Formats: sequence, C-alpha cells, structure tokens
Amino acid sequence: MKKRHYIAALALFTAFTVAFPGCKKGAEAPAEKKAAAQPDPVIPFKLTTFDKKEWSVEAFKGRPLVINFWASWCGPCRLEANELQSAYLSLKDTGVEFIGVALQDTDQDAMGFIRKYKLTFPSGRDSTGEIMRAYNIYGVPTTYIVGRDGFIKYVHSGAITEEILKAEIKKAL
Repeated sequence: MKKRHYIAALALFTAFTVAFPGCKKGAEAPAEKKAAAQPDPVIPFKLTTFDKKEWSVEAFKGRPLVINFWASWCGPCRLEANELQSAYLSLKDTGVEFIGVALQDTDQDAMGFIRKYKLTFPSGRDSTGEIMRAYNIYGVPTTYIVGRDGFIKYVHSGAITEEILKAEIKKAL
C-alpha cells in the first residue's frame, strides 16, 4: 500500500513540474517558446510604478515592449536582473520600452530588489494579481516581447539572458 502512494505522489509531482514551468522557489531551468504563428495582441494593463508614476501599455503603442514579470524572493529573477538592466541600458535609445511587474511581493521587498540590482527601467507591483491572471503567469520570471504592431512576438519562462533578449527584440523590430 505504501509503495502505491509513493508512486502516485511521484507521478503527481512530475506532472506538476512539467505542467508549470518557470520559477518556483529553487527552480532555475529556463523554458522558452516562440509566440504562436498567429500571435496574440498584448493585453493592456496599467500600474503605478515604484517611483509613483502611472504606466500603461497603451502609452507605448507603436513601440517594442519588454514586459518582465518577477519577484524579489525568486532565485532565477536575481540571476536575470543584471542581464535585463544591461539590455535595457544598451537598447533604451532605440525606442524599446521595458516594464517590470513584481508579483506576489511587498512594496518594501520589491523596492529593495530594485535597489540591490540597480534596476533603472520602470517597475511596479501587481498588487491585485489582476495582471498576473490576465497573462496566465504560473511562475516567475516570465518575459514577454511585444512588437511595434502590439502583438506578442516571444515569451520566455525562466531566467532570460541579454543575448536572448537582444536577439528576440531584433526579430520583433
């Protein structure tokens, strides 16, 4: 009887980790996927950034956009923070916009993360979980790249590198 329970638990655990890729505390294996052949339009949202400015997807219509979902408690988010900042600095004069969206976090912890990694692109907290639900985020970090046409061109679950970001942004231009 115990052996059957062990096998069932192991099968359930395996199914769960396959079904929900991305960062869960301690997970660091990145998964990436191309957007569908017929890409989905970006889902509009608004948030207040940590520097108290109103930010919205609509304000950046016609510009490429990088949306990065992260959390201060997420190990892979720490791994990618410097990569995102470096990509932002090298691309900000090209018209590519970046927004960070902190999920399941406190303002204090999220702002501490931003200070620690010296992030200068705008970031805000999804305090209600509404944005997370709209984008079907099951793990962090998750990064969306949106083309000038307002359609999602690329989605990356797990820590992203500057190299991947630049290559996928270039395709989205």
